Amino acid sequence: MTSSTLDNRVRHFQRLGLGLWLVLLTSCADVPTVVLQNESTGSAVSTAPTVAVDQAAQREAELAPAADTASSSVANGISEPVADIGQPTPQLVRQASLVLLATNLDKTVADVQTIVGDAEGDLLSLQDYRSPEGTAHQITMTLRVPQARLEDVIDRIRPLGTVQQQTLTAADVSTQLVDLSARLKNLRQSEAALLKIMDRSGEISHVLEVARELSTVRESIERLAAQQQTLQRQVAYAQIDLTLQSPVAAVPPLRPVQETLNHTWQTATQSVKAFTVSGLKLGLWLLAYSPYLVLLAILGYGGYRLWARRALIATSVESETA
Repeated sequence: MTSSTLDNRVRHFQRLGLGLWLVLLTSCADVPTVVLQNESTGSAVSTAPTVAVDQAAQREAELAPAADTASSSVANGISEPVADIGQPTPQLVRQASLVLLATNLDKTVADVQTIVGDAEGDLLSLQDYRSPEGTAHQITMTLRVPQARLEDVIDRIRPLGTVQQQTLTAADVSTQLVDLSARLKNLRQSEAALLKIMDRSGEISHVLEVARELSTVRESIERLAAQQQTLQRQVAYAQIDLTLQSPVAAVPPLRPVQETLNHTWQTATQSVKAFTVSGLKLGLWLLAYSPYLVLLAILGYGGYRLWARRALIATSVESETA
């Protein structure tokens, strides 16, 4: 006996059991109707069971394809896929920071404003710093653009100069938004309940107490609604902190007059000290060689006297001869 024959018999028994169950169910549901009709008319007794059997056969025919499909799926080991419920979209607060080195900062600022305007963003703040000596020029800008246009705006700003630093951060606030929504829903339900109680209250003390409680609830609603709007705005718009710097050559600063004079005096005193030390060193050298120097001086003086005497004798001889 093959497996297909067994499958056909299993299907046949399933259909037969389902048909009998539907006939019994329909018969039990139609018994009161048949009895009532029998008391009033005699022809309805014979027609009601026939109608029930026909309805059962029709239902069996309608359910047979579904039963066959289910049986074949189970036999083949195939299960229906479970529908994917999906994941909620994360609510991100994104912030970027960019430092550019540009030659013409004024033109760069104008180009940045054009880019932000094309992206339907806003310029929140601008700070322009120029040093008195002209050695530094820096402009800091805070921009706000739609989150979907953040990458496009950054890609258009980067070519305006040389990128020195770039950062991009994102914070998920989905849990905070869900929590705020749930708390706001509960507070609004409490507000509605307090309004109903106030309408039913007749005593002034009760009305005043409910009014105070209602005021507290409404204050909480306004505070949470403001927090929710702030988070939603931060999610919808991304912030860019842009810093523009100009490559200006550094000039050495001028020293104060007092500092210059002090430096000159220190240099002069150090020169005097060095000269004095050099003179003392020379004296020590001369003192060390003084015996030789004295001997050389005596020899020199003796030689000079000898030469002078000879010259004097020669002069006197010439005069006598003449």
